[in-house]
Amino acid sequence: MKNFSLPVKLVVCGALVCCTFVLSQSASYAQGRRLTKQQVDNIVTPTLQQCNGPGIAGQTATGQVKNARLDPNTIIPTANAVEPSVTKIAKTMHGMWRGQVIGSPLDSKYEKSKEGNVDYFWIFDMPRSEALIIALRNGNNSTSGLSLGVTNPPKLSYLICAHEGYIPTIEKGSEIHQFTKVSHSIANAAQILSKATGINFRTTQPNLSDLWQEIVASGYFQSLPAVAFAGGFFRPIRLDLVASAIGPAQLQMSWDSEYYGGGTTWIKFTPGVPMRGVEYSTFVATTATAGDYLVASPGNGKLAKVEALVGGDYDLAFDSVTMGPTCDGECDGICPECGAVVAAPSKQTSPTRLPTRNSRANHRTANRKNNHVRRSQ
Repeated sequence: MKNFSLPVKLVVCGALVCCTFVLSQSASYAQGRRLTKQQVDNIVTPTLQQCNGPGIAGQTATGQVKNARLDPNTIIPTANAVEPSVTKIAKTMHGMWRGQVIGSPLDSKYEKSKEGNVDYFWIFDMPRSEALIIALRNGNNSTSGLSLGVTNPPKLSYLICAHEGYIPTIEKGSEIHQFTKVSHSIANAAQILSKATGINFRTTQPNLSDLWQEIVASGYFQSLPAVAFAGGFFRPIRLDLVASAIGPAQLQMSWDSEYYGGGTTWIKFTPGVPMRGVEYSTFVATTATAGDYLVASPGNGKLAKVEALVGGDYDLAFDSVTMGPTCDGECDGICPECGAVVAAPSKQTSPTRLPTRNSRANHRTANRKNNHVRRSQ
């Protein structure tokens, strides 16, 4: 931190000098900007409309047209920021998440039906700092029947707007890849993956790493299991608090990735050849009506970025990534932030215990020592 203390001070002092004239005229700004709860709710709930720009335009006193590059109501001020809890975030991530694609492409040839036609899920094993994701455009739903049974389950949303210059080329349309948490337990991970891939796993009590290795070794990704298909494995998952220049600490999240895929995906895979890279972001934490959320978007932390290093071309940044409400539930796995229970879950869907206190402590210790399938469809 000593290496960065001087530049930080210079930046802060420079900002004070540059803004002295403005501050002298605006006492309210000097006291700090604060967003309303509704404005924060809008930030943590990405929509495709956000790809249309801030919509702030007008004329200056001289008659010149002015257009804001960013809507200030999408940027979380220090007054609305809170310090994230690594333990709470890891607890939220651990479990199974069902994915869906919400698209609004500009090209008329886009298959609107694909939005509800993807067998899409993400499994996180946070005590082992690893995760596995599968996306198959085949009309199945391997996580059918799983649900937290609450009105407001945690969601992890990736917004990507139409841009030129990224790899893969995505100037034709915008999409949201949204994952809803459906289970606090990963005990049935092998069963869900077997249902999705048709593979009968041989390893007894396998972890996600074992399951991924069996899927790859089976030649599954060299076949054509769906019109478009991809799978990814992430390890290690790194969660660390980083100091902010002003205000609460922020959360740095990253992992190494390995992907396989094929068919009519946006990313051009070579069958059977792994695409390896790194995914990383820095999040601001804030409190919305439903609870605490993480946000990475222009003006908030650092954009979520994915870069392939070997095996193919994949290089893009997401316009917004949000996760929440983060869950600090009790041992029964039900988090109070998630709202009222809407139905008594069946034995299959009933959440089991979250990682134990010891396992979470070990996970934090390991961290101290130490997209994407999401765009492939």
